[in-house]
Amino acid sequence: MWKWIRIPKGLALVAFLLPWMTVSCSNQKIAEASGFGLALGRITAMGQASSAADGAAVNLWLILAILAIAGGLFLLVKRGRESAKLVLGTSVAALVLIFVGTWRYSKEAILAEAGKSGGNGDMDRAALAMIQINWEIGYWIALLSLVAAAVMAWLVMSGKEEEAEAKVRALAADATEKAKQAAAKAGDAIDGATQKKDDEPPKA
Repeated sequence: MWKWIRIPKGLALVAFLLPWMTVSCSNQKIAEASGFGLALGRITAMGQASSAADGAAVNLWLILAILAIAGGLFLLVKRGRESAKLVLGTSVAALVLIFVGTWRYSKEAILAEAGKSGGNGDMDRAALAMIQINWEIGYWIALLSLVAAAVMAWLVMSGKEEEAEAKVRALAADATEKAKQAAAKAGDAIDGATQKKDDEPPKA
């Protein structure tokens, strides 16, 4: 299992290149961003790349998450199994950093920021109700990959690696056998239908 742990860690890093967030209003997309885009404060709005004028738009939490994932990959290469605890730690840390870093884009956070800026609360809520913030495939791949890497590292640390691998192999074999049985039944059904059609007398 340990030899495969690089796959989810690498996927988590690559996922930052994929779409992470889209913003739409009345079902019309008005902005989108990748994971790296959110980290660097760059969001594509109305088809044009826009970035904040000051460094406050840079999302330090997401940058730290990227560094944690990259650090975990480096440890995997350099230290092997000895780094299981650190790999687990970097995976969990990256998960927490992503959750913290993306909270600022939630409706609650946007409304709270609007309130701080002295906006009209009722108007802000009405406008916010028309906005939909959707988390896209890159975001979910990053989260699931980090969870998978953390679980795999924990299994190695706890000495349950071989037991888990045996269960996975058993489940895979069972699924393969069921798929073969389903395919055989489908083939029998097709043969039966074909035979029945051939046995029917020709229509006058």
